[in-house]
Parts: sequence; structure tokens; C-alpha cells
Amino acid sequence: MPDPRLRYFGHSWDYDCKNLDDVSTERRAAFLICLYFTVLVDQAMHSYYQSHYGRFEELTRYPKFCHGLGQFQKNPRAILSIPVDKGLVEKESIEGHLVAGMNLFIDEVAAFFREHMPDIETEEFFEKLIYDPDVQFPDLLVMVNEEMKSDVVYKTYRALRAAIDTRYVDKS
Repeated sequence: MPDPRLRYFGHSWDYDCKNLDDVSTERRAAFLICLYFTVLVDQAMHSYYQSHYGRFEELTRYPKFCHGLGQFQKNPRAILSIPVDKGLVEKESIEGHLVAGMNLFIDEVAAFFREHMPDIETEEFFEKLIYDPDVQFPDLLVMVNEEMKSDVVYKTYRALRAAIDTRYVDKS
């Protein structure tokens, strides 16, 4: 973030991924995955836990990925897909960090809720998240178009889903 007091970014993401060049090429994939899940959890809290969002926002002060005068939220998928499409990060580099990144995401969210917001059920949060229309990537789309299997957004969803399933679904 160029100015930590201004937590809004993404206005020109579709064109130039502004300030991404400040992150070294070697760390860019890991940075983008962390930025993706940071924005994702913030948006999910705002969408599904509105009564808790004020406290969450106060504790985290997470950046907002947005566009327009009203600071409308953008789909966090673009945090990963646009830099890949623009050649600012290699798709293989993102893919190489996905499993570890999604496992870190699950662990961090669970620890945060446990320590700071114990009235939020972690498993319920993740269930809402994976079925959110802006997050879920239905397998039907891949059945219709096999090329989608190589899409970084699809692979990100599969890594997220696998991390959640390993911790919550397989334990039931």
C-alpha cells in the first residue's frame, strides 16, 4: 500500500496493477496470494457477519479492493488473475504457492476467530465462503470448458476448497 492511511486500492488494477512493481518479482506470487485472502476475508465478513464487521474492521484495518467513487468492492479473484494476464507474475509461481497459501489462510482465520471473535463459528464462516457466488467456481464450468482447469482462479478455488475440506469436512 503506497500510503497506509489510505486503505483503498484497485482503482486502476485492471490496467496497471498500480504499485505491484514495488514488490520484488521473487515475492510477488506469495504477496498476491496473501493480499487475495486478506481482501477475501474482509469482504466475507462484511457480507455475512455485518453485525461483527465493525469490530473486525477495527482489529484488522484490512485494505479494500475497490473501484469507483462509492468505493465499490471488486471481486478479489482479479488480484490474482489480472497480474497473471498482464505478465506481471508467472501463473506457475502463483500455483506453486497456492497450497501453502490457502493452508495459511485457513490457519490464520481460525486463530483470529478463536482469539478475537470466538462467537464466530469458523467452520460456518468457511462454508459461507466457499459457496459465495464470487468465490465458488462450479465444476460444471470446467466440464463445459476443459481449458478452465488451467485457469489460476479455478486452481485457487480448488486449493481453498481442499484446505477447508481437509480441516473441516474430512473431520466430520
